[in-house]
Amino acid sequence: MPTVDSATSSGLELRVLGPLEAFLDGAAVALGGPVPRALLARLVIADGRMVTDETLIDDLWGEQPPRTASLTLQGYVSTLRKALEPHRGSGKPKVLVRKGPGYALELPSGSVDSKRFVVAASRGKQALAAGDPADAERMLGEALEMWRGPAYADCADREFAVAEIRHLDELRLDAVEDRMDSSVALGNNASAAAELEAHTREYPLRERAWELLATSLYRSGRQGDALAALRTARERLAEELGADPRPSLLALHDAILRQDPSLDAAAAAPAARSRGSHVPIPPTPLVGRQDILGDVADATSAHRLVTLTGPGGMGKTRLALEVARLRRDSDGPWFVELADVRDGDLLIDAIATGLNVTVSGGAPALIAILRDRETVLVLDNCEQIVEPIAAFVSTLLASSPGISVLATSREALGVSGEFVYEMPSLSGGPHGEAVRLFVERAASQMGGWQPDVDELGLLENLCQELDGMPLAIELAAGQCRTLSVRQLVDNIDDRFAVLRGGPRNNVRHSTMLAAVEWSYSTLGGSERTLFQNLAIFDGGFDLDAARTVVGESDIIGDLGTLIDKSLVKSVGGDPRRYRMLETLRSYAALQRDPARTSDLRQRHAEWVIQMAEGAYFGLRGPDCPRWMARLDRDIPNVRAALDHLDSASETYLRIVGSLYWYWYRRGHVAEGLRYLEPAMKAKDIPVGVLVRALAGLTITRYLAGDISGLLESLSRLAELEPDTFGDDMARSDVLVSLAFFEAGAGMTEQALGHANEALELGTAMDAPYTRAEALMSAGTAYLRSGDLERAQELLEASAEVSAESGYQWCEASALWIHAKVDLARGDWGGPAELKLARMIDACDVVSDTSSWMVGLATLAYALFRRGDFDSAAQLLGVVGRHTELSGYVPATMDPIDMGRYDQEMRTSIPPEILRAGGAIGRELDRNRVRDLVLTLVPLLPTTAHSPSRQGEDDIPACGRVERTEDCG
Repeated sequence: MPTVDSATSSGLELRVLGPLEAFLDGAAVALGGPVPRALLARLVIADGRMVTDETLIDDLWGEQPPRTASLTLQGYVSTLRKALEPHRGSGKPKVLVRKGPGYALELPSGSVDSKRFVVAASRGKQALAAGDPADAERMLGEALEMWRGPAYADCADREFAVAEIRHLDELRLDAVEDRMDSSVALGNNASAAAELEAHTREYPLRERAWELLATSLYRSGRQGDALAALRTARERLAEELGADPRPSLLALHDAILRQDPSLDAAAAAPAARSRGSHVPIPPTPLVGRQDILGDVADATSAHRLVTLTGPGGMGKTRLALEVARLRRDSDGPWFVELADVRDGDLLIDAIATGLNVTVSGGAPALIAILRDRETVLVLDNCEQIVEPIAAFVSTLLASSPGISVLATSREALGVSGEFVYEMPSLSGGPHGEAVRLFVERAASQMGGWQPDVDELGLLENLCQELDGMPLAIELAAGQCRTLSVRQLVDNIDDRFAVLRGGPRNNVRHSTMLAAVEWSYSTLGGSERTLFQNLAIFDGGFDLDAARTVVGESDIIGDLGTLIDKSLVKSVGGDPRRYRMLETLRSYAALQRDPARTSDLRQRHAEWVIQMAEGAYFGLRGPDCPRWMARLDRDIPNVRAALDHLDSASETYLRIVGSLYWYWYRRGHVAEGLRYLEPAMKAKDIPVGVLVRALAGLTITRYLAGDISGLLESLSRLAELEPDTFGDDMARSDVLVSLAFFEAGAGMTEQALGHANEALELGTAMDAPYTRAEALMSAGTAYLRSGDLERAQELLEASAEVSAESGYQWCEASALWIHAKVDLARGDWGGPAELKLARMIDACDVVSDTSSWMVGLATLAYALFRRGDFDSAAQLLGVVGRHTELSGYVPATMDPIDMGRYDQEMRTSIPPEILRAGGAIGRELDRNRVRDLVLTLVPLLPTTAHSPSRQGEDDIPACGRVERTEDCG
């Protein structure tokens, strides 16, 4: 059976310990020239983390990238994907994947030789520390055989690779010296001495190598040569660094002079064996966390006090053990478990016991013993007695220059010079760390179980629900003999019943409930109350929201304590936002009194209403980008409020009627319909509230292409008799809704009548968004009637009013309909494309997805009409990809024009061009789509958001089709 250190026998393997190589099922893969090879190397170095396009371009081309760098980068990505996944076809990439604004490699464990080397070298080091030099020499030899030359040899001159190359080379030198240490421990002194002499000539500043050389020479009976080697080491250090050698080298020199018996191999062996006993060896290997391991290891080298913080179960202790074992201090590392110490008076005894010493003089006596040691002291679970530990650590570090402390705690110690590292969740995705951990732990329970494709998707969702928390994932995996993956997902709402069965020797981690209770027990009364109250938020909140919903203004102190104790997470931003892990939210809800829960839900719903009604106007003005971003953050809170409200209630309809523009512009068709459908059955609801919800339902049904549903809700709106209900705002909403859809249906006279009324009302109310929509609806009516000149005049006016008031959606829509006027005239090759480019730009300002897709699909048709089939196919690929993500289909929304455009393109463009261009388009993100549009319509920078201006007094009335003389 192959070990995890061995190369993968099948699948994808990347080798970076030498020139970059890739193998697929054992066969070499062609990676192309220097730039795509550098791109792959950069992503390997990122170790699964996303690297932005901007960073990749900087790393690949430096300060002078080519003008087409974005598109060239996409081409290299496409080439590498074909090489790494040659049989993928049209499926979603699984190896080189798109993540947010960049790319990442998602590779199975053991796919990269440098990672296998790190694991093998670490195990060899552990074997050496445990007093097993034979196993250590074998494992270290196998690890070093993976090296074929300098790491990342292709990228030695690239800045992005320098740090990783240096890091791997340091690990290689450590492994070489560990193997030589093993060889000396096995008595192979003569051969070890010869190898060490060559090694010290090449690396004269490696003090440990000089010590090993002197030891091997001494044991070979060459005491004089051993002393000469140490003398040479001192001279080289003084000459090149101006420094004295470390104390251990001086001590070895003294021991050789004295012919100390401890230098003999037989006497030295027990010492080697005892060294590893200071830190427990976990029963299971660490899964993932390699980037974090490196970061924390670097932090412990740079800072004398490093504290790993995070909630219980996030893997602090596990990582601390791994970091400690990587250290090469002359004494240690030492591990001290403090979980059961709740009395500060017992702290010194607990630390002394962990260090295998006896003290009778308290802290001063213990510090005197440690003063001259060179070691790292791991203090685990410090949160119970933070203040006494902080006082001890502060005094220890001030008086013991060779001591470093690595602490784990659910809150920072607060000592001067402390470096705090908050433990993140395990990485997500079907091949991320969280899923890998579940699979490995479940496989050990079930004799090698591997999930199928469906289970892999379920596991991704399960691990996300478990917050990527290692303990929760391990406990869930432990239930696989009782429950299937689907059953685990179905029962996760009762997570504290499911997440149990942990190790019997660790009561705190035996169940998820115990882990959370441990943290909860450290809170004071007001802190517990705030913890319970804040759990009413779903997805996050800011300080103002917390004060409003909780009903208290003086919460900053307790909120800070909850953050310090890792029960609430600060996620940055200005103003700061906060969130609670789902497991902690579930626990807090269990502690809350039902009456308080009811009160909090009501206050939370009132807060959501205030936000939604602010968004209703905000989404139609210059603050739209800010409101879209805010709703992106707070939509989980909206969903939580709606899920606890009666869908026939006024409160429910006030929320959904105020937020339909958000769902519309994000293209969230199914979600918008689900929340808005109850408006059709609502009774005894204030007309203003009902109108908004019905208007939202109507336009969302339009977006979905549900013609019969659209007509149903439109008829319901018409029945409300807007002239009689005395609410100008509601009346204007009805009028513009009727005008827009009547115009689209070719009911020109009715549309113009309602549009004129809406225009007059919008002017009286000083509501520019109503005027803009009325003018757009009238322009649409004239387009449908065939009066293209009049349509152009009104659509230009609509775009002008929209741009002046910051109403990007209406500006984009007016530009789109105006472009359709151009296309009806045959004016492609310039006018139509410029308007569509401006439309796409307006959508990008507010991250509007649905109108953006419409603009791209229409631009594709304009390009098709002028013979640019390749570009048209690429834009169709972009639209197709976003249709898969959102479920929104532009051709279904507008079957009259968009449906015709789409059918004409798909029947006329050669299939091979559609496939090739579509594949390219599907890989483009919004930034690269914008670059493509700028390339296709190069005048955009000088025309975006610059419609022809005319005085507001010159904006025409809409008129009626039979009285066009009144419209001039």
